[in-house]
Amino acid sequence: MKSSLHTLLNNAFYTPIPTSFFNRTIPSSDSSLASISVNRSSFYIPAIIGGAFLSIITIAGNLLIILAYFRNEKIRSISNVPILSLAFTDMFIGFLPVTMNIMEMSMGYWPLGKEFCNVALVLDYVSIQSSINHIVLINFDRYLSIRSPMKHRLHQKTSKVITKLFTVWLIAVIIWVPYINIYKHKVRSSNLDDRQCYKQFSKVQDFNFKRYASITTSLIGYFLPLGIVIITYWKMYFIVRQQLYEVPKFCHAINAENKFSAETTKWKQPPPLSDEMPDNTVDMQKNLDLIKKRKRILRHKKALRMIASIISAFVITGLPLNAQWLLVGMCTSCYNKTLFDIFNFLTYPNSTVNPFLYAYVSRTFRLEFKKLLLCKFLRNYFSDSKEKHVNYRVNYNAKELSRSEST
Repeated sequence: MKSSLHTLLNNAFYTPIPTSFFNRTIPSSDSSLASISVNRSSFYIPAIIGGAFLSIITIAGNLLIILAYFRNEKIRSISNVPILSLAFTDMFIGFLPVTMNIMEMSMGYWPLGKEFCNVALVLDYVSIQSSINHIVLINFDRYLSIRSPMKHRLHQKTSKVITKLFTVWLIAVIIWVPYINIYKHKVRSSNLDDRQCYKQFSKVQDFNFKRYASITTSLIGYFLPLGIVIITYWKMYFIVRQQLYEVPKFCHAINAENKFSAETTKWKQPPPLSDEMPDNTVDMQKNLDLIKKRKRILRHKKALRMIASIISAFVITGLPLNAQWLLVGMCTSCYNKTLFDIFNFLTYPNSTVNPFLYAYVSRTFRLEFKKLLLCKFLRNYFSDSKEKHVNYRVNYNAKELSRSEST
C-alpha cells in the first residue's frame, strides 16, 4: 500500500526530464537574447550598486544639514529655513525615488502594481520638481538680501517663509499631478503591461498627449527655473562687483580726509570745550562703517560662490534629461532607452551634492559638519553635563557651609 502510494506521488509531482533536452543546441535567437541579457546585466549591476551608494550618501548628507541647522545658532536663522526645507526634500528623494528606481532596475519589472506605480511617480516627480523650485527660491532670496539687505531683513518673517515654501510645493504639484493622472487613466483604458512603471512612463510613443506633455513639463519645470536662476545670479554678480569698486573709493576718500585734517590741525587753535563729537570719534565711525561694508561684501561673495556651485550642479544633473524630453517631444524616433536611463539617474545626484556644496562654501556649515562627523557634540554634551554637576555640587556645599556658619 505504501509503495503504491509513493509511486503515485512520484508520477504526480515529478516529471522526468528527457535526456534529449541536455543535448539540445540553443538557437541563434536564444543566444542573441542571452547576449543581450548579459550586456544589460553588465550595465545594470554597477548602476544598482551605484544607486544604492547614492541613496545612502544622499540621506546621510542631507541629515547633516538638518542636524547642523538645529544645533548651531548661527545656522538656525529664518534666512536658512529654505535650505532646511531643501534638505528634507533631498533626503526624501534619496529615500524613496532612488530606491524605487533601483528596485525596478534590479528586478527587471515593477512588482508593486499600477496603483503604487502612480503614487511612486507622483512622489518622485513632484519631489524633484520641488527641489528645483527650492533652488529658485534660495537664489531669489539671496538676490533680495544683496540688493536691499535692510528691507529684506525687515520683511523676513516666519509666516512669509512658510507661504513661500507652500508655493514651491504647490507649483510642483500643479506641473506633474495632472499629467500623471491623465497618464494613469490612459493606461487603465489600454492593454499596456502593468509590470513596468518608470520604463513605461518614460516612453512617448504609446500616447500622443505625452509628446506635448513632455515639452510642456521640460519647459515649465526646468528651463524656466534655469533661466530665472541664471538671470538673478548675473544681477547679484554685478551688484557685488559694483560694491567691490565702491570700497576702494570709500577708503581713498577717508584717507584723503584724514590727511587733510592732519595737515590743518597744526594751524588751528585748541578747540573750546563743547558737546560736539570730536574728529577722532568721527574717523572711528567711518572706519567701522568701512569694516562693516567689507564684511557684508565678503558675505555676499560667499553667497555668490554657493549659488554658483548650486547652479552648476543644477545644470550638469538636470539639463541632459530635460533636453532629451524636449527633443523626444518633437521627434519620437529620437528616443534612446539607454540614454534615458543614464540621464534619468543623473538627476538624483543633484540632491546628493547640495550638502557638500554648502560645506565647501560656508565655513559655519563646514565646522558643524566636522563636529557631527567626529562626534564631538557627544563629548561636549558629556563634558557640559559633568561641569554642570560639579558647579551644582560646589554651590550646594557653599550653601550648606553658609547655613552651618549662620547657626
